[in-house]
Amino acid sequence: MEKFEILSEALDYIEENLGRGVTPEECAAKCCYSLSNMQKMFRCVFHIGISDYISRRRITMAARELIETDSTVLDIAVKYGYNSHEVFTRAFTRLWGVTPASFRKSSGFSEIFPKLGRNDRLFDGKGNEIMSSKIRFDVSHLYDFIKERRGKYAVCFDMCHLMYINDTFGSAAGDAAIAECLRRIDKAAGEDMLLVRVGGDEFVLITDLSDRSDAEKAAQKVLESNGGTVKCGDKEFEVSMRAGFVVIPESGNIRYNELFDSFIIASRPGE
Repeated sequence: MEKFEILSEALDYIEENLGRGVTPEECAAKCCYSLSNMQKMFRCVFHIGISDYISRRRITMAARELIETDSTVLDIAVKYGYNSHEVFTRAFTRLWGVTPASFRKSSGFSEIFPKLGRNDRLFDGKGNEIMSSKIRFDVSHLYDFIKERRGKYAVCFDMCHLMYINDTFGSAAGDAAIAECLRRIDKAAGEDMLLVRVGGDEFVLITDLSDRSDAEKAAQKVLESNGGTVKCGDKEFEVSMRAGFVVIPESGNIRYNELFDSFIIASRPGE
Protein backbone atom coordinates (compact mmCIF):
# COMPACT_ATOMS: atom_id res chain seq x y z
CA MET A 1 0.00 0.00 0.00
CA GLU A 2 3.00 2.32 0.39
CA LYS A 3 3.14 2.98 -3.37
CA PHE A 4 -0.54 3.88 -3.51
CA GLU A 5 -0.15 6.25 -0.59
CA ILE A 6 2.66 7.92 -2.54
CA LEU A 7 0.45 8.15 -5.63
CA SER A 8 -2.41 9.64 -3.62
CA GLU A 9 -0.07 12.20 -2.10
CA ALA A 10 1.28 13.03 -5.56
CA LEU A 11 -2.22 13.52 -6.98
CA ASP A 12 -3.22 15.77 -4.10
CA TYR A 13 -0.05 17.83 -4.50
CA ILE A 14 -0.63 18.23 -8.24
CA GLU A 15 -4.22 19.37 -7.71
CA GLU A 16 -3.24 21.88 -5.04
CA ASN A 17 -0.52 23.42 -7.19
CA LEU A 18 -1.91 23.39 -10.74
CA GLY A 19 -2.12 27.17 -10.76
CA ARG A 20 1.61 27.67 -10.33
CA GLY A 21 3.00 25.26 -12.89
CA VAL A 22 3.81 22.24 -10.74
CA THR A 23 6.44 19.94 -12.25
CA PRO A 24 6.98 16.16 -12.03
CA GLU A 25 10.31 16.83 -10.31
CA GLU A 26 8.64 18.86 -7.56
CA CYS A 27 5.97 16.22 -7.15
CA ALA A 28 8.52 13.44 -6.75
CA ALA A 29 10.54 15.49 -4.26
CA LYS A 30 7.42 16.27 -2.24
CA CYS A 31 6.73 12.53 -1.95
CA CYS A 32 10.40 11.74 -1.16
CA TYR A 33 10.48 9.45 -4.17
CA SER A 34 12.80 9.34 -7.18
CA LEU A 35 11.51 10.93 -10.37
CA SER A 36 12.16 7.80 -12.45
CA ASN A 37 10.25 5.57 -10.03
CA MET A 38 7.42 8.10 -9.81
CA GLN A 39 7.15 8.17 -13.61
CA LYS A 40 7.17 4.38 -13.90
CA MET A 41 4.59 3.90 -11.16
CA PHE A 42 2.32 6.63 -12.51
CA ARG A 43 2.33 5.18 -16.03
CA CYS A 44 1.87 1.60 -14.80
CA VAL A 45 -1.18 2.45 -12.68
CA PHE A 46 -2.85 5.23 -14.68
CA HIS A 47 -1.58 4.46 -18.21
CA ILE A 48 -0.44 8.04 -18.69
CA GLY A 49 2.77 9.90 -17.96
CA ILE A 50 2.83 12.29 -15.03
CA SER A 51 3.77 15.23 -17.27
CA ASP A 52 0.83 14.50 -19.58
CA TYR A 53 -1.53 14.22 -16.62
CA ILE A 54 -0.43 17.58 -15.22
CA SER A 55 -0.75 19.23 -18.63
CA ARG A 56 -4.24 17.84 -19.23
CA ARG A 57 -5.44 18.82 -15.77
CA ARG A 58 -4.20 22.36 -16.31
CA ILE A 59 -6.11 22.57 -19.60
CA THR A 60 -9.21 21.05 -17.97
CA MET A 61 -9.27 23.58 -15.16
CA ALA A 62 -8.60 26.39 -17.62
CA ALA A 63 -11.53 25.17 -19.75
CA ARG A 64 -13.81 25.24 -16.74
CA GLU A 65 -12.82 28.83 -15.97
CA LEU A 66 -13.47 29.84 -19.57
CA ILE A 67 -17.06 28.71 -19.11
CA GLU A 68 -17.69 29.70 -15.49
CA THR A 69 -15.84 33.05 -15.23
CA ASP A 70 -15.43 36.30 -17.14
CA SER A 71 -11.64 36.23 -16.84
CA THR A 72 -9.74 36.96 -20.03
CA VAL A 73 -8.06 34.15 -21.92
CA LEU A 74 -4.67 35.66 -21.07
CA ASP A 75 -5.46 35.87 -17.35
CA ILE A 76 -6.53 32.22 -17.34
CA ALA A 77 -3.44 31.20 -19.31
CA VAL A 78 -1.13 32.94 -16.84
CA LYS A 79 -2.99 31.50 -13.87
CA TYR A 80 -2.30 27.97 -15.07
CA GLY A 81 1.36 28.49 -15.83
CA TYR A 82 1.38 29.41 -19.53
CA ASN A 83 3.73 32.27 -20.29
CA SER A 84 1.83 33.61 -23.28
CA HIS A 85 -1.56 33.66 -24.96
CA GLU A 86 -0.09 31.84 -27.98
CA VAL A 87 1.41 28.96 -26.00
CA PHE A 88 -1.84 28.44 -24.10
CA THR A 89 -3.91 28.55 -27.29
CA ARG A 90 -1.75 25.92 -28.98
CA ALA A 91 -1.94 23.59 -25.97
CA PHE A 92 -5.68 24.13 -25.61
CA THR A 93 -6.38 23.56 -29.31
CA ARG A 94 -4.37 20.33 -29.35
CA LEU A 95 -6.68 18.88 -26.73
CA TRP A 96 -10.03 20.40 -27.69
CA GLY A 97 -9.65 21.01 -31.40
CA VAL A 98 -10.88 24.60 -31.01
CA THR A 99 -9.37 27.81 -29.68
CA PRO A 100 -10.15 28.96 -26.11
CA ALA A 101 -12.31 31.79 -27.49
CA SER A 102 -14.37 29.40 -29.61
CA PHE A 103 -14.69 26.96 -26.71
CA ARG A 104 -16.04 29.72 -24.46
CA LYS A 105 -18.71 30.65 -27.01
CA SER A 106 -19.95 27.18 -27.87
CA SER A 107 -19.24 24.64 -25.15
CA GLY A 108 -21.05 23.76 -21.94
CA PHE A 109 -18.75 21.02 -20.67
CA SER A 110 -15.31 21.25 -19.09
CA GLU A 111 -14.34 17.88 -17.62
CA ILE A 112 -12.52 16.22 -20.50
CA PHE A 113 -9.83 15.01 -18.12
CA PRO A 114 -11.30 14.53 -14.64
CA LYS A 115 -8.90 14.53 -11.72
CA LEU A 116 -7.88 11.21 -10.29
CA GLY A 117 -8.19 10.72 -6.56
CA ARG A 118 -8.35 8.39 -3.61
CA ASN A 119 -11.84 7.20 -4.51
CA ASP A 120 -11.11 6.36 -8.14
CA ARG A 121 -10.49 2.85 -9.48
CA LEU A 122 -6.84 1.96 -9.94
CA PHE A 123 -5.46 -0.70 -12.27
CA ASP A 124 -2.12 -2.37 -12.66
CA GLY A 125 -0.19 -2.56 -15.92
CA LYS A 126 -2.15 -5.65 -16.99
CA GLY A 127 -5.57 -4.07 -16.55
CA ASN A 128 -6.35 -5.80 -13.24
CA GLU A 129 -8.22 -3.72 -10.71
CA ILE A 130 -6.13 -3.22 -7.59
CA MET A 131 -8.07 -0.61 -5.68
CA SER A 132 -11.75 0.12 -6.07
CA SER A 133 -14.54 2.21 -4.66
CA LYS A 134 -17.29 4.22 -6.29
CA ILE A 135 -16.48 6.54 -9.17
CA ARG A 136 -16.50 10.17 -8.08
CA PHE A 137 -18.31 12.57 -10.41
CA ASP A 138 -16.30 15.78 -10.46
CA VAL A 139 -19.24 18.14 -10.93
CA SER A 140 -20.27 20.04 -7.82
CA HIS A 141 -23.98 20.33 -8.59
CA LEU A 142 -24.46 16.86 -10.07
CA TYR A 143 -26.25 15.37 -7.06
CA ASP A 144 -28.96 18.04 -6.96
CA PHE A 145 -29.34 17.92 -10.74
CA ILE A 146 -29.90 14.15 -10.71
CA LYS A 147 -32.21 14.34 -7.71
CA GLU A 148 -34.45 16.76 -9.59
CA ARG A 149 -34.65 14.32 -12.50
CA ARG A 150 -35.64 11.11 -10.78
CA GLY A 151 -37.81 9.05 -13.10
CA LYS A 152 -36.28 10.73 -16.17
CA TYR A 153 -33.94 9.19 -18.74
CA ALA A 154 -30.16 9.32 -18.76
CA VAL A 155 -28.67 8.68 -22.20
CA CYS A 156 -25.37 6.81 -21.96
CA PHE A 157 -22.67 6.98 -24.63
CA ASP A 158 -19.66 4.75 -25.06
CA MET A 159 -16.94 5.62 -27.55
CA CYS A 160 -15.92 2.77 -29.83
CA HIS A 161 -12.32 1.62 -30.28
CA LEU A 162 -10.52 4.16 -28.09
CA MET A 163 -7.80 1.62 -27.31
CA TYR A 164 -7.27 1.01 -31.02
CA ILE A 165 -6.99 4.75 -31.69
CA ASN A 166 -4.49 5.18 -28.84
CA ASP A 167 -2.41 2.20 -29.94
CA THR A 168 -2.47 3.05 -33.65
CA PHE A 169 -2.32 6.84 -33.72
CA GLY A 170 -1.08 7.79 -30.24
CA SER A 171 -2.55 9.22 -27.04
CA ALA A 172 -2.95 12.71 -28.52
CA ALA A 173 -5.28 11.20 -31.13
CA GLY A 174 -7.20 9.47 -28.34
CA ASP A 175 -7.65 12.82 -26.59
CA ALA A 176 -8.86 14.38 -29.85
CA ALA A 177 -11.36 11.53 -30.28
CA ILE A 178 -12.70 11.99 -26.74
CA ALA A 179 -13.01 15.73 -27.31
CA GLU A 180 -14.92 15.06 -30.54
CA CYS A 181 -17.36 12.77 -28.71
CA LEU A 182 -17.96 15.45 -26.12
CA ARG A 183 -18.51 18.08 -28.80
CA ARG A 184 -21.04 15.89 -30.60
CA ILE A 185 -23.01 15.20 -27.43
CA ASP A 186 -22.80 18.79 -26.20
CA LYS A 187 -24.00 20.11 -29.59
CA ALA A 188 -27.07 17.85 -29.52
CA ALA A 189 -27.91 18.41 -25.85
CA GLY A 190 -30.77 20.64 -24.79
CA GLU A 191 -30.33 23.48 -22.31
CA ASP A 192 -32.01 21.40 -19.58
CA MET A 193 -29.52 18.53 -19.95
CA LEU A 194 -26.20 17.91 -18.22
CA LEU A 195 -23.26 16.12 -19.83
CA VAL A 196 -20.92 14.19 -17.53
CA ARG A 197 -17.84 12.15 -18.38
CA VAL A 198 -17.90 9.10 -16.10
CA GLY A 199 -14.98 7.13 -17.52
CA GLY A 200 -12.19 7.29 -20.04
CA ASP A 201 -14.53 6.80 -23.00
CA GLU A 202 -17.94 6.79 -21.32
CA PHE A 203 -20.35 9.72 -21.01
CA VAL A 204 -23.82 10.28 -19.59
CA LEU A 205 -26.30 12.90 -20.75
CA ILE A 206 -28.78 13.50 -17.93
CA THR A 207 -32.05 14.66 -19.43
CA ASP A 208 -35.46 15.89 -18.37
CA LEU A 209 -37.15 13.40 -20.72
CA SER A 210 -39.68 10.90 -19.40
CA ASP A 211 -40.59 9.32 -22.76
CA ARG A 212 -38.29 6.61 -24.14
CA SER A 213 -38.84 7.67 -27.75
CA ASP A 214 -37.71 11.22 -26.93
CA ALA A 215 -34.58 9.86 -25.30
CA GLU A 216 -33.88 7.74 -28.38
CA LYS A 217 -34.26 10.81 -30.60
CA ALA A 218 -31.76 12.68 -28.44
CA ALA A 219 -29.29 9.81 -28.80
CA GLN A 220 -29.84 9.54 -32.54
CA LYS A 221 -28.97 13.21 -33.04
CA VAL A 222 -25.55 12.40 -31.62
CA LEU A 223 -25.06 9.09 -33.42
CA GLU A 224 -25.87 10.60 -36.82
CA SER A 225 -22.23 11.78 -36.79
CA ASN A 226 -20.88 8.22 -36.38
CA GLY A 227 -18.17 7.42 -38.88
CA GLY A 228 -17.19 11.06 -39.22
CA THR A 229 -13.46 11.62 -39.14
CA VAL A 230 -11.20 13.61 -36.81
CA LYS A 231 -7.77 14.98 -37.63
CA CYS A 232 -4.87 15.04 -35.18
CA GLY A 233 -1.75 16.43 -36.77
CA ASP A 234 -1.30 14.57 -40.03
CA LYS A 235 -3.47 11.64 -38.88
CA GLU A 236 -7.16 11.23 -39.68
CA PHE A 237 -9.44 8.54 -38.25
CA GLU A 238 -13.10 7.73 -37.69
CA VAL A 239 -14.91 8.32 -34.40
CA SER A 240 -18.14 6.52 -33.46
CA MET A 241 -20.19 5.87 -30.34
CA ARG A 242 -22.82 3.49 -29.02
CA ALA A 243 -25.76 4.62 -26.90
CA GLY A 244 -28.03 3.12 -24.27
CA PHE A 245 -30.65 4.33 -21.82
CA VAL A 246 -31.44 4.06 -18.15
CA VAL A 247 -34.19 5.64 -16.05
CA ILE A 248 -32.89 7.51 -13.03
CA PRO A 249 -34.50 5.66 -10.07
CA GLU A 250 -37.15 7.36 -8.01
CA SER A 251 -35.28 6.37 -4.85
CA GLY A 252 -31.89 4.98 -3.99
CA ASN A 253 -28.72 5.32 -6.01
CA ILE A 254 -28.00 4.28 -9.56
CA ARG A 255 -25.02 1.95 -9.86
CA TYR A 256 -22.17 2.85 -12.20
CA ASN A 257 -22.31 -0.48 -14.06
CA GLU A 258 -26.04 -0.05 -14.69
CA LEU A 259 -25.33 2.91 -16.95
CA PHE A 260 -23.78 0.79 -19.68
CA ASP A 261 -25.45 -2.64 -19.52
CA SER A 262 -27.91 -2.38 -22.41
CA PHE A 263 -26.60 -0.58 -25.49
CA ILE A 264 -29.17 -0.62 -28.26
CA ILE A 265 -27.62 1.39 -31.10
CA ALA A 266 -24.65 0.10 -33.09
CA SER A 267 -21.42 1.96 -33.62
CA ARG A 268 -22.37 2.94 -37.18
CA PRO A 269 -25.74 4.06 -38.52
CA GLY A 270 -27.63 1.16 -40.03
CA GLU A 271 -25.67 -1.60 -38.31
